[in-house]
Amino acid sequence: MSVLLRLANIEKTYNITKTQKQDVLKGVDAEFDRGEFVALVGESGCGKSTLINILGGLDTEYTGSVVVKDQFIRDYTEQQMDDYRKKRVGMVFQTYNLITHLTLAENIEIAMRMSDISYKVRHERALDLLNMVGLKEYADKYPTQLSGGQQQRVSIARALANNPSIILADEPTGALDKESEEVILKILKKVVESGKLVIVVTHSELVASHCSRVVRIADGVVVEDNIKYQVKKSGKFEKTIMPKPIKTKDVAKISMNNIKQKKSRSLIVSIGLSLGIAAMVLILNLGKGLTDYVQEVYADNLQTTQIAITKDNYANFTYDELEEIATIEGIETMYESSTILSAEYTYGETTDDVYHLSAFYDDYYPSILYGSYPEADGEILINETFATTLSDGAMIAVIGTTVDITYDSTTYTYTITGIYEDLSTAYSQPNILVTENDLSTLYEDDIDVDTVYINLESVDVISVALEDLEALGFNVYQEDNSANSVLSYIEIGTKILTGVSAISMVVAAIMIFIVLYISIVERTKEIGILRAIGARKHDISKMFIFEAGFIGFIGGAFGVIFSLAITLFTNTITGISLGTTLISYNIVYYLFGLAMSLIVSILAGIAPAVKAADLDPAVSLRFE
Repeated sequence: MSVLLRLANIEKTYNITKTQKQDVLKGVDAEFDRGEFVALVGESGCGKSTLINILGGLDTEYTGSVVVKDQFIRDYTEQQMDDYRKKRVGMVFQTYNLITHLTLAENIEIAMRMSDISYKVRHERALDLLNMVGLKEYADKYPTQLSGGQQQRVSIARALANNPSIILADEPTGALDKESEEVILKILKKVVESGKLVIVVTHSELVASHCSRVVRIADGVVVEDNIKYQVKKSGKFEKTIMPKPIKTKDVAKISMNNIKQKKSRSLIVSIGLSLGIAAMVLILNLGKGLTDYVQEVYADNLQTTQIAITKDNYANFTYDELEEIATIEGIETMYESSTILSAEYTYGETTDDVYHLSAFYDDYYPSILYGSYPEADGEILINETFATTLSDGAMIAVIGTTVDITYDSTTYTYTITGIYEDLSTAYSQPNILVTENDLSTLYEDDIDVDTVYINLESVDVISVALEDLEALGFNVYQEDNSANSVLSYIEIGTKILTGVSAISMVVAAIMIFIVLYISIVERTKEIGILRAIGARKHDISKMFIFEAGFIGFIGGAFGVIFSLAITLFTNTITGISLGTTLISYNIVYYLFGLAMSLIVSILAGIAPAVKAADLDPAVSLRFE
């Protein structure tokens, strides 16, 4: 029958410098089995602790073979090595290595948490183990509330959590008084009697005297292997717990607990992130609110939705072309008209050409600067450029005066009732608008359609309508594009301000990055403990990613709350003073802000998470 643990020619060398090396273990051979209480004895620096780290799977840089139950642990993958530390060995340390922000029960449960054991099972087992070491009544206390001997007892209980077959204790009584030492040795002997292998590293001959076997190391080799007595086994050996990988939800709980321990610092970082999120959400909702307001105002005034359509050289439209225009999406009303390009006007002693003469319609007209719209035939509107020409600058003086219009050798007299704003730079020449009846009179009822006026349903469809019309090869004139200009300014401003707010999020991300790196330094030993009890690299990295994510979620939630509060306050004020709200309540932007907070935080946490996962467990356990 094979033994539980076999060592064959174990050698270990440390690189002091690039050229200088130190041989610590120079060929250690030994066999150990269940029910043995082994003292590994030797002077400081002889390699005892190094050998324990190798047996515990914390140090893999060695030569030779470690065989556990006929398996060479050197052949283990990283995941198998993690499982080995989780299932086969339990570590007891001289400095206890308890996690100070966890209760005694939680310190024992953490090993089982890493093993995906249900809460009920692990909590009951933690209490049973605490009872075994005489500390059940202290289950809810923290390590700092206990004496050194009591903490070491908890450390032993944690080592037994997953019921491993091998317990490795590195100077477990080195920092204890004689009374506590006796208690620890009795507990360890009881563990041996249950059928486990216990190997104790010690330089104390008193401790060695309690063990059933003494293996003495000197100068990196075994110089004595003395079996003093056989341990009498009592009770039935428990089967080793076969744990699974830790569940994500348990990693998340550990992360949340870590955040609670540093809640002030986490809260400050979250608030810093929330300011950027609040600013971004507010800017996006303000942009949306202003856009809606501008669209509403301009739609009410029926200005920005008016479009004139012509062909090159004002050629006439065919029936099919008019049908194509009518199918453009978003058209509310459509007027078929004509434009006279060859009329003349006479005003006083002045006679000159009229650039454009066309009709106006009930819901298609320019903005009046002075005067009023025609109410009867024989009344006309002229543009501001024409009015300035007729009046030498005092254009309001022409209202109520008459002007003669000659077209096709016929002259008609019209009264000017109003002056309208120049529709565009292309129209800043003498332009006249007459009634539909007067246009028919000028054409003698034979009107060919060379101009089409349309009103769109809203400013939202302007861009698409313009693209569709231009794709058909028509000339398009937007009668008033001030709304589009305002909307474009709002869009540009929103983008610029969103970019500015994003800078604060970048600063917050840097804060998260720094805080997590500080956390790694503060928790290096804790990370080593978790790795020693079987936590995998990706468990550690997930723990830090979750912490970053929690900070991001809290920051995002605060940001949404802040933006809602400011929005409510601002909209209340503008509602009273302006009769409208200027900031929208777009849930998409709130969700976007929350998502951005999470993404930025998680991205900031990736590098620290990788750094934490890559820490060497043996080195981490020695970190102070």
